[in-house]
Amino acid sequence: RDPLSLGVFAFITVIVIACPCALGLATPMALVAGTGQASRRGLVIRNAEAIQTASGIGIVVMDKTGTITEGQPKVTESSLDQATLEAAASLERHSNHPLAKAISAFCPEGEIEPDSMEETAGEGVRGLFGKTEIFVGRPADPQRYAALLEQGRTVVEVRKDGVAAGYLAIADPLRDDAVEAVARLKEMGIRPVMATGDNELTARAVAKAAGIEEVHAGIRPEEKLSLVRDFQALGGKVLMVGDGMNDAAALKGADVGVAVGSGMDLAIDNADIVIVKGGVSRIADAVSISRQTLSVIRQNLFWAFAYNFLAIPLAMAALLHPVIAESAMAFSSISVILNSMRIRAAEPGEKA
Repeated sequence: RDPLSLGVFAFITVIVIACPCALGLATPMALVAGTGQASRRGLVIRNAEAIQTASGIGIVVMDKTGTITEGQPKVTESSLDQATLEAAASLERHSNHPLAKAISAFCPEGEIEPDSMEETAGEGVRGLFGKTEIFVGRPADPQRYAALLEQGRTVVEVRKDGVAAGYLAIADPLRDDAVEAVARLKEMGIRPVMATGDNELTARAVAKAAGIEEVHAGIRPEEKLSLVRDFQALGGKVLMVGDGMNDAAALKGADVGVAVGSGMDLAIDNADIVIVKGGVSRIADAVSISRQTLSVIRQNLFWAFAYNFLAIPLAMAALLHPVIAESAMAFSSISVILNSMRIRAAEPGEKA
């Protein structure tokens, strides 16, 4: 061949072999397959960054009510007289908290409209009925109810003009998959932590039943966010999961926020991942799918670069025919697509 023909031959081959098709497909194809697998497991991934970040999670902070528990609490015991109970239920009817719904369901007669009311996140709700102030919320002295709290009950105290008028004991059983979820997280090397505004005795009873050792109880919404930031300051990535308005700030501040689909709109709006089917075991699924996806992305990038690394020198030396170069590039793209599809076939927990 004359030098001009040889140069054109080499130029065309290099242009063909250097086409970054496989490189451009490596990450998007894996992410599409990963989010598809997540959706089949009852998870909605709201942004692609979450599925990448979740692979490096070291700590999972979980709310108690509606997350580790079923979120359908029921009043099991009341010491209130009927009039006070109706006033308390009337106040709780205006709140979206799961415990408030349990109280209003326990006393459907509570339809007295308060003259004014104020709800304090993490504390309770107070209202004015004529000249009488009614407060429904966290007990002033939890030790008075130690026997109930140690059984895993949540105690809501009712105070009239600052004086305790009685209490409501509320039970909220563990989710069916709570124990399994905590065990899976531990097997994956992830540290499970409970963070709840509930009393410490109740929180520890529920945490013990679920298999969680580390408990932060009696904390307010802003303290949940501080807890998440404290863990992040130690250098680890934190996943926060919750379902109520008390969790919204912590969900937003965590590296990955997961909301239970039955939760408050505010919590869901601040979450990166939403569990729409299943329970807390989906947290482990999300981390596992993320790890599978990141593993496949690395494999895809390796093969995309490997083809170019091996073939470009041959093309520059005019030792590779353009047809062979085109075939190699097509096979490179196909291999990336097929490798990404393995995520769809893999079960969470398996290596992709």
